[in-house]
Amino acid sequence: MKYNGFISYKHGADDPLAHALEKGLEKFAKPTFRRRALEIFRDGNDLSAAADLGEKIRDGLQQSEYFICLASPEYAQSKWCRREAQYWREHKAVDQFLIVLTKGEILWDDASGDFDWEQTTALPKELSGMFKGVPFYIDFRDAGPEETLTLDHDPFRTRLVLLAATLHGKSVGDMSSEAARQHRRTLRIRNAAIAVLSTLLLLALGMAWYANRQKNRALLSQYISLSQAQFGQDPTLSVRLAQHAYQFAARKEFPTKDAAEQLIRVFYSGKGFYTVPVEVELDFTEPEPGRYAAYPEVATLADSLLQTLPADPYLSNASDLYVDPNTGNGILVASSTALRYSRIFYLEYGLDGYSTAYTDILIPDFSGYTGYIQDIDISPDGKTTLLGAANGKTALIDNHAYRYQADKNRFKDRALYHSGVEAPIREVAFADQGRVAVTRSFTSVMENGRRQDGERHEYFYRTHALPYIEMVNLEDHSGAVSLDGQYTMVPQDPEADPFTWFHFAHDILMEDSVLASFPDALGAGFERIDNADGSYFLNYQGIFNAEGDLLIALDLDIIDNPGIALCFSQDGRFAKVSYLDGVERIFCLDPEWIIERISQPEALGPVAPLSEDQKERFMIQE
Repeated sequence: MKYNGFISYKHGADDPLAHALEKGLEKFAKPTFRRRALEIFRDGNDLSAAADLGEKIRDGLQQSEYFICLASPEYAQSKWCRREAQYWREHKAVDQFLIVLTKGEILWDDASGDFDWEQTTALPKELSGMFKGVPFYIDFRDAGPEETLTLDHDPFRTRLVLLAATLHGKSVGDMSSEAARQHRRTLRIRNAAIAVLSTLLLLALGMAWYANRQKNRALLSQYISLSQAQFGQDPTLSVRLAQHAYQFAARKEFPTKDAAEQLIRVFYSGKGFYTVPVEVELDFTEPEPGRYAAYPEVATLADSLLQTLPADPYLSNASDLYVDPNTGNGILVASSTALRYSRIFYLEYGLDGYSTAYTDILIPDFSGYTGYIQDIDISPDGKTTLLGAANGKTALIDNHAYRYQADKNRFKDRALYHSGVEAPIREVAFADQGRVAVTRSFTSVMENGRRQDGERHEYFYRTHALPYIEMVNLEDHSGAVSLDGQYTMVPQDPEADPFTWFHFAHDILMEDSVLASFPDALGAGFERIDNADGSYFLNYQGIFNAEGDLLIALDLDIIDNPGIALCFSQDGRFAKVSYLDGVERIFCLDPEWIIERISQPEALGPVAPLSEDQKERFMIQE
């Protein structure tokens, strides 16, 4: 072949990167007496005025061993880029089609064995069905400004070595070693003296160490990128990849900042993480029609409310009813695709009989057909509700928070569960007295021209365990216990007002040892509050790193109101948000604490670990 690689890109969108890749591939690991390490075809002319690809382009495609696609939304929309990709698909080998992601998204749908074309924006649909499995791609989306796109900058070099290794037919380690060998050869030719040979040995050892460092830098960058890519598809896998990235960086003595911040983002994102399978009794059957026979007024009222909801001609409504045996008050949760959202009704008994109030449940990504709610279950204590949707997601909502704070409390959606398979959630249920939430979905197969249920998948989530520590004030000086029962809060001043002491100095204890000490808090305002070493700051919007990147969204709606207060712990490792009504949420920014919480059975799980197949797929090095 005349060329080792053909760079296909959208002119005007990725010119600097295309040029940098061409020069970098030509220079990296270049033998001493050769002009270039690789021969790369890159056409610098815009084809917008041409009627066809042209003889030069077709000849370049035909004479190239690899196709390097600089994927972006602009590339996906360019007819010339699509023609180049289509020509390669029709005339050349698919396994020599390489992808460099510059902008946009690439998501794979395991269920269809193809790209998720609703989420994938960086590739043209002419590539549909081209790959038998999820293709490997190199993420250049944060490659940096044009002046950093050289081999002298580590972020660019660590990505380029992955591409160069493929074009050379070598592993990443062998590719780096090849660069070292070429350098040693030049020195040997120049000087054959024993003293110089000794120097060359030292240089070789240094280059081997450097090559290994470069390989590990590339792996670390890859782990972080993989965690980011998996976040929208499988948050549980994403948090485990972020955990591995942090621990890998610590072991290799690399800076851990980027990996730690990715771990914090995923951990406190509001996404729920499925656990290892739990041995609990499962019951997905519909409750008996007469289960609330003792409350005929509630049952009749619930039926009448359901009749007011419009029905979709193709999709049935879903609902569930809960009646408090102590008060006779009821909660009815119903979903109507015709309304495009769900609704929660509060049936409260008073002097004049039952009154009705309702709130609409508006959850991001839960709308239209993909957000069609197929099953609803209210917890045994009536505090939370599960909504299972056809988009493969399940929402766990706080019924009380929706009653009084539906328009201003982002924590009313306790968690958004997304399992590891792209299949509609068919059934949801609470188990183990409401401590466990279970989702059941079925993949689909075609048999005799009809769609049938395929493999069944069940995922388990702990409902009362949250990433953050949540406290509820007991309004006395005996302290408060966290929702998971692991932590206790005590005021530093025994005389503090029991209604407001959450805002004043106090300690968080775990088994009688102090986990964190908080000073008096400040009202949530526009000004920033910095932690002890200046590595983080917070305000009413959220918690940020020192550079101002948002890590944890708070979106507090009341500004300069003493009802909400913020502060960091004395050591700066914890941030807290306290409310005058006695709710406090504590966020730990220490990755080691987060990793410990992920694996605690009494906290979040343990969250499901990476499988052996996933370790192999993502090149995990223990």
